[in-house]
Amino acid sequence: MANSLGEVFILKTTDRANGVPALLNKFGLGDYSGKQVALKANYNSADPFPASTHLDTLRAIVENLKGAGAGGITLAERSGMGDTEQVLEKMGVLALSRELGFKAVVLNNVGKEDWLKVERGGTHWARGFYMAKVFHDADKVVQTCCIKTHRFGGHFTLSMKNSVGLVAKKLPGGMYDYMWELHTSPYQRQMIAEINSNYNLDFV
Repeated sequence: MANSLGEVFILKTTDRANGVPALLNKFGLGDYSGKQVALKANYNSADPFPASTHLDTLRAIVENLKGAGAGGITLAERSGMGDTEQVLEKMGVLALSRELGFKAVVLNNVGKEDWLKVERGGTHWARGFYMAKVFHDADKVVQTCCIKTHRFGGHFTLSMKNSVGLVAKKLPGGMYDYMWELHTSPYQRQMIAEINSNYNLDFV
């Protein structure tokens, strides 16, 4: 991946319905027409905002992507603290997906063929790791995270820690626990960075 500097925009508002579109306009969504978009939100648990993505934020992002003519939107998630499907149900994500017509994928339930192996070489992962293919196959990848400190992976990770939720805890049919490895490793911060260096984001 080529090194480049990204633009950062800061907007202060309590009105997400108007604030999020104003922010998205800074990114320019003109080339999203007809494109397949993979969306990674922050639903590690069913704890309310600011621990999880606010539903109004998710609604505004999806509506604006659809308004830009996106060919299809897939939100994919794996919760680390709780059953992913129950988390998405409790947080209103599944109901919103039915209302707005986007796909919500529970990564715990997908098959082995839906994961892409990232080999060990050059990483701090003992066996490499597996990433959800949806984020590699999509034309565009959008992430919305919760900016906060973390008990694990430490300090201020901006959007980087959120990418852990697109990595398999266990490969279907396998016994090895990749999240156990991550959370017990002294190289955890490097491992989180290595997740992020293995897929492309269009905007966060």
